[in-house]
Amino acid sequence: MSALGFSNDVIGLFNSVPAVALLLVGIPFAAMADRIGYRIFLLAGGSVAVLASLVLALVGSRLVAVLAAGTFALAVIVLQVLGSPLLAQVSGENERVALFSLNQSISWAAALAGDVLGGLIPEAAARVMHASSASASAIRSAFVAMTILTVLSLPFLVRLARAAGMKPAATFPVRELFKIDLARFGRILLPSLALGIAAGMYLNFTQLYLAQRFGLTPGPIGVIFAIGAALTAIVTLAAPAVGRRFGITRTVGISQVIGAPLVLALAFIMVLPLAVVIMTVRQLALNLQGPLGQVFGMEYVDARERARLATAQVVVSGIGVGGIGPLVSGFLQVRGGYQLAFSVSAVFYLLAGVIYLLLFGRTRLPSEAR
Repeated sequence: MSALGFSNDVIGLFNSVPAVALLLVGIPFAAMADRIGYRIFLLAGGSVAVLASLVLALVGSRLVAVLAAGTFALAVIVLQVLGSPLLAQVSGENERVALFSLNQSISWAAALAGDVLGGLIPEAAARVMHASSASASAIRSAFVAMTILTVLSLPFLVRLARAAGMKPAATFPVRELFKIDLARFGRILLPSLALGIAAGMYLNFTQLYLAQRFGLTPGPIGVIFAIGAALTAIVTLAAPAVGRRFGITRTVGISQVIGAPLVLALAFIMVLPLAVVIMTVRQLALNLQGPLGQVFGMEYVDARERARLATAQVVVSGIGVGGIGPLVSGFLQVRGGYQLAFSVSAVFYLLAGVIYLLLFGRTRLPSEAR
């Protein structure tokens, strides 16, 4: 978006559009998936993602590019909504933490490959076209690779959709959609919203942060992200052991609190190597708690409410990460730079961790009691 000439506040607004759309359709979508099964939604999400990525790769119009990017993001979010209920359905209490951790580790391994390709491809295209690697034409070459990879993923998605046991464990009519334990849902979703806002104010602008503050091009930025993704893929596998040692809820809450001073430091640091180290430490700490937080939510509510909780978590997190967070951060950056935006992000990281510890610091899950 920056290569197309959009300012940071406008980029933040664009990043918020998929979250707003998910807010409007997320819960009804979950009810439909619970009633008729996940297959049609998996296939539809994959097909829309391919179409949107193809448009991004081929079309140069700013308006069309914005619409395609938002559509691609929404399709990916739809697929993510189905992830936690499926994992919770196919796993038992003893293996759930390990399964969620492995899933997140594989996701980071994929992110590693994406970061490498996302940096190398524009650099190579720029040399061929004798243009800047930050130009729209060079970056569009990365979208071509993204389209190819998305197409290659379709056979696996089709196989997943056809696999046995894809229908949810418990179904319910639409009229019972909101017959849930609202108090428990509210306690889980409140810190999730604060964490989502904190992450949205920071994560959506890390690439621009490195480019604008330190003058890095997509190649070096891709290397930095790739190293972080590789380390995260490894560290995430340690989540089950850390959860057993310190307790799931304490690990989750403290990891979120740790994010506050790290992001605050990034707001003012002007030394690239130190900034990269702090960015990596923040990424490791926050992603170590990710699968533990997902498992806690799945075990904290009744089994019949898991799909709805998973959807609500994705919706609330999306509101923060893709909605409120980037919108507020872009607004603050235009007026006070990264110093102001990242400082406010640090406040929300601290708020999320403190709320989580106050609500759940003494809570132990059934799987922890054995």
